[in-house]
Amino acid sequence: MSRRTSSSINAEICLLDTQIQTFQRRETDFQRLIDDLQKLKDEVSDERKVAEAKRNELEAQKVPINWIPTELLIQIFLSYTDFDFEEPTYRPPVVISHVCSRWRNIALSTPHLWKRITLEGIDKRDVAQTFLKRSEAVLLEIHYSTAPKASPTEETYQMVKFLSNFSQHFRRVESLSLQCKAALALVYILPSINDHLKDFPRLRHLNLAITTENPSFIEAPNLLDKEQDIPKEVELSKPILPSDSRLVRLQLEQVPIFNFPVAFIENLRSLELSYSPRKQSSRDYYYLKMSSLCRFLALTPRLEELILVNTVPYFDVRLPDGATADNADHTLIEMKPVRLNHLKSIDWTWPYTGDVHRFLSMIDAPAMEKLDLWVEDLAQKRNDTLFLRGYTSPLSPHRFIRSIVNYPSLRDLSLQCAGEDTTSSVLRKFSFPALEKVAFTNVVPAARIGENRLPVLSIFPRLESIFRDPRLPNVTHLTLSHFKICPEAGRVEAMFGYMPVLTSLSLDSCLGVGRLMEGLQEQQIGASKPNHIFGTAGGGREGKEASRGVGGNRPRRGVKFCPRLEALSFWGCQDVDFASLRAVVNSRNRSINGFAADELSTFKGVSHPPNGAIQTITRGPQDRNTGAGVHGHTTTEVAKMGRKIKPLRKVRRQAAQLGEPMPSGAEGAAEAPSANITSSIVAMQEAFQPASIIYLRVANCKLIPQEEAISLRDRGVVDVIWAGSD
Repeated sequence: MSRRTSSSINAEICLLDTQIQTFQRRETDFQRLIDDLQKLKDEVSDERKVAEAKRNELEAQKVPINWIPTELLIQIFLSYTDFDFEEPTYRPPVVISHVCSRWRNIALSTPHLWKRITLEGIDKRDVAQTFLKRSEAVLLEIHYSTAPKASPTEETYQMVKFLSNFSQHFRRVESLSLQCKAALALVYILPSINDHLKDFPRLRHLNLAITTENPSFIEAPNLLDKEQDIPKEVELSKPILPSDSRLVRLQLEQVPIFNFPVAFIENLRSLELSYSPRKQSSRDYYYLKMSSLCRFLALTPRLEELILVNTVPYFDVRLPDGATADNADHTLIEMKPVRLNHLKSIDWTWPYTGDVHRFLSMIDAPAMEKLDLWVEDLAQKRNDTLFLRGYTSPLSPHRFIRSIVNYPSLRDLSLQCAGEDTTSSVLRKFSFPALEKVAFTNVVPAARIGENRLPVLSIFPRLESIFRDPRLPNVTHLTLSHFKICPEAGRVEAMFGYMPVLTSLSLDSCLGVGRLMEGLQEQQIGASKPNHIFGTAGGGREGKEASRGVGGNRPRRGVKFCPRLEALSFWGCQDVDFASLRAVVNSRNRSINGFAADELSTFKGVSHPPNGAIQTITRGPQDRNTGAGVHGHTTTEVAKMGRKIKPLRKVRRQAAQLGEPMPSGAEGAAEAPSANITSSIVAMQEAFQPASIIYLRVANCKLIPQEEAISLRDRGVVDVIWAGSD
């Protein structure tokens, strides 16, 4: 085969070079076209994305929740994250951020959503770091509990590790909750608490809890020894120096109370203690003594709320004048009642009947407004129970406590106890002159069913058996739960007669409600003689016309009890029927139902007061001089208006000690009838023009159908809610 010459090869190379140049030019042109097309494609893609975003925005506007402004959504998310969930691994901010892109953007841009950090052990350190980073500089709420299956050694290690990881963030901690099973783990937090101004300058809420029942302090004896540093002779009335501590709420469960600096607890507003009753006695166990609690409370002069959860202090104190030198029990510590001028509320669960008066006799709280008691029946093993609660003296414990405890500012009283006997024995040594809201609950351990398939409930006792003074002239709200209303004649009338200004009545799972409703219905009060009440000051002609006119001597009908009643609520009352409910509404919504047009026309010169209000009535000088309306005949209605609250008579010496002048002669004889006539006229006005029932709640009452309950709106009941019937 002959070889090609150089010239032929060069010629072919030139040809290929020409082709390559042509291909390169074409490739460049195609690339330019591709770039232009890609640019067009990118522009189209961007326009598509904009259109899709607008479309998605329009689609989202069809969903009502997306109408909510961002500011309002943030507030909703904050409220959701404030809920206490049982599962510690459930983290609301994370859930919110995974719903949609809008919610995620809102969550990530709201640091307050990430301020609450809940940890169980130290396994989720990365989660904690994420929350710390996203919370930025806002104040933190840290809730830490040790792992459920951790041993005491592991629990202590976890606590130490937790404190070391979070110590650099303690300065912005606002709320701290630590829960562990053994006492030893809490020892490591005490140094930071003792130096609270440096480590916890912004701490407002502190919760320390030992979750083990009857924990032993054998491995942490220094927690028990702290109480020895507080002098026994602490002056309860001694003023305390101002403190810079921001702590306002303290919760302790099974933790000895004297483990904090005095300055740390001085500004407390709320204190919650939980110490379950001890089942055994040992030097390694902690007992909350009444003397210790009194000294602790004396260090919190600004306390407003006291909560005792299943806690009864061991009673080891007595008042200074509680016993003489001959019969004094020297094993008890002499101590004055603790003066808490700002205490407004006490919530106490599961004391015994005798514990209530013994404890409250040591608390002097003139400004207290609310008292909530859950009273427990005395255990059958009485000796052990009484010993563990301080009933060790052979003398009567009543020698060492105040006889009558007075709370002049108490407005709200709630009592939950089991049975009629317990209800009648708790409050007999208390005085509540300003009471406005009362709630009684019968705690039934096990539901008992009678022959008629209705639960067997205790009878609600007389008010004379419950209170030292059954007169409740200021009570406006009454709630009864799980009681049976006594069918005895006069019982219901006596109860309502003690509460003349009642405006709201609530009944929960009560029986005998029909008998109670009868006392609220319209009744015949009697015949009136208005000219004897008002005299003839307006002219003899008016008196004669009134005497033989519309209101002469004909019988009158009105409500005898609770003329200001406006609200009725029934939950699970299986024997209340619609007929009795309608009768009560008809008797009180008189002006709306159209049969009270001339009820008050016989009272000349007396204008009609507003709905349920009391009108001021004055007497002119001529009435006092002539005695008109004083020495005349009283009406038959006054005698039948219901229970009349009369003040106790004062002896002459007692009145002189109080600085009250004694009425004498005709002047004194005229003053008392004047007050009686005024109150009688007001009572009659309210009886014949009672307040209208405007609020009704019915839930699970089988004898009141929904249609009939709703029909009461036509009779003037403005707010009616019916929620099912079993």
